[in-house]
Amino acid sequence: MDTVHLEKLNELQEVVERRTVSRLANIADAGQTIDKTDICEATTFYIHDTSHWNTDYNSIVFDVHRGIHKTRKTTKQLMNTFARSKEANFMLMQAMGRQLEVRNCWPYVLGNTQFVPTSGASRASTNWIAVHHLKDAYLDQADPKRLYLLFNGGFRLNIRVNFDHLQRRLVTVRKYYDFQVDITKYMSKQFNCQIQIDQPTNYLLTRVPKSPKTKESQYINCREILIRIMHQIFKTMNPDNTRFDELDMEYYYKENLKERGML
Repeated sequence: MDTVHLEKLNELQEVVERRTVSRLANIADAGQTIDKTDICEATTFYIHDTSHWNTDYNSIVFDVHRGIHKTRKTTKQLMNTFARSKEANFMLMQAMGRQLEVRNCWPYVLGNTQFVPTSGASRASTNWIAVHHLKDAYLDQADPKRLYLLFNGGFRLNIRVNFDHLQRRLVTVRKYYDFQVDITKYMSKQFNCQIQIDQPTNYLLTRVPKSPKTKESQYINCREILIRIMHQIFKTMNPDNTRFDELDMEYYYKENLKERGML
């Protein structure tokens, strides 16, 4: 059954609160509705697709501040609105995917913000996990078809998803992340800059192996996305640093090309 269990754990990893969400009307329909909700990368940790349920809402959002709430917006609409607000939509995710030979089911990865679809194609409505909040993932011993997902703040979800399938998706997210870091470091060298990137200690960066380093020749084939990627990653990973803006990046980039006789 398409059922989600949300648990709140204390410091000893003991369950102190539990709530179940399913397609059964007496369980799901009692929840609050926030039709004009949106995704916040700092507080939203899971989005569940309910467009196939016999209800008048299409998504259930799990958020630290807003709690569990329903909306008529589909998960596709929620993710696209979020992506547009970050000035890096899924066209950019597809462009990076082409460099990484990822042809479908694109995640949303922009520096330390990472969302991954759990099933189906990302262009359709599906469930999304905020990987940057994920601390651990392990099998439910009582039901091997279900996983426990432990998030920041002591929130634990029990959902129906194949562990190997999820791991493959997380490998793709890691590819995106490592690709963005490599590009940022490569471009910073071109501008005689040094950028220190502090990696968070979440599940992605501690349990998913680092991707092979991208050959520098591949960066030349995607110059149309380099400026935006570098600027957005730098802002995401260094929110307090205001030395550079996107116009500066454009100027230094063009000056570099002139010096190398490429314009």
